[in-house]
Amino acid sequence: KHDPILPEEVAELESCFEKSLAPLYKAFEVHAPAVLIGSSGTFDTLSEIYCLRNGIHTGANQAETPLTVASFRSIYKELISKNRADRLLIPGMIEMRVDMIVVASCLVNYLLNTFSFERIRVSSYSLKEGMLTQWGKSEPGR
Repeated sequence: KHDPILPEEVAELESCFEKSLAPLYKAFEVHAPAVLIGSSGTFDTLSEIYCLRNGIHTGANQAETPLTVASFRSIYKELISKNRADRLLIPGMIEMRVDMIVVASCLVNYLLNTFSFERIRVSSYSLKEGMLTQWGKSEPGR
């Protein structure tokens, strides 16, 4: 509702996440993942910001791009403190992501604070590419 987002709005989002992600708590207990894996969208943008800030060149054929938990936390603090115009000035930010990246980053931050992920991996492939690959493998005659 506000830009930049207000602390009480972040708290409202976290309350919503807690309710909406209840099944995730049980799955986390069973599987105890140590790595948060993200693909496309927000994760691509976060990784791009990180890479540009750290002089890291990524190639088009890489299966994943870098993003550390510490760098995410730093970028997150910046994203929630800036308005749209200021977020657009961040190298690596694209206009298509500038509005939703705040809410999406709040979700990533919530996950990192709630579960004990040791690191983040950013896949260069999107979920739809993964689904198409799986679909192609499951089709008879392929």
